[in-house]
Amino acid sequence: WPEPERLFIMTLEPSSFKGWLLQLKAFASSWWYPFVVGTLSCLNTFTIFLSGPLVILYVAGVLANGAKLQRRVTAALANALGTTVGAAMLVRLIDQHGVEAVLNAFPSIFGSKHWDRSKELIDMYGFVGTVVVSAMPIVLHPAVIFALMAGMSRASLLAAVMLGRTIKYTIMAQLAIGAPHLLRYFGHKGDIKAPTPPPGKRKVG
Repeated sequence: WPEPERLFIMTLEPSSFKGWLLQLKAFASSWWYPFVVGTLSCLNTFTIFLSGPLVILYVAGVLANGAKLQRRVTAALANALGTTVGAAMLVRLIDQHGVEAVLNAFPSIFGSKHWDRSKELIDMYGFVGTVVVSAMPIVLHPAVIFALMAGMSRASLLAAVMLGRTIKYTIMAQLAIGAPHLLRYFGHKGDIKAPTPPPGKRKVG
């Protein structure tokens, strides 16, 4: 295993996720793989529960072929595009059926601690606030609703989502290489721990 991949695998608790990542290595280097993960990120707009597994899928694509810069950029842009398309579909749903349809479909999202903070940022800073909220490791639904309620145009909203999610996934790609245990803050809960130093490099106390 190349060094970045080995360090990430070391952060995984023994579980099906570790085996999953090892199996993904066989085809994660394919040119189409980041776009498949991006498509799943789009679908996750309406499922939510895929967030944890998608971290594993995304990281597998980032680390393929030695985590080259081109691969990291492609993975980040493909995932950002996928989530932006999902946001566009969410906007379409709101236009057709109203905000209540989203509130009824995803009640747990809007009871989260991020609701008030997201609203405050978007109300105060408009486009920039929407970029900031979109870059955070939270679902996009509050950002979409608050931006629409603030009167932001659809084009500006989707541009903010694309920019914010590109920032988010770029950060995730860098963490996958240098600090994989911090990926727990991006949706992969309970299966990541701080890496153990390799044999021969343990610090002697």
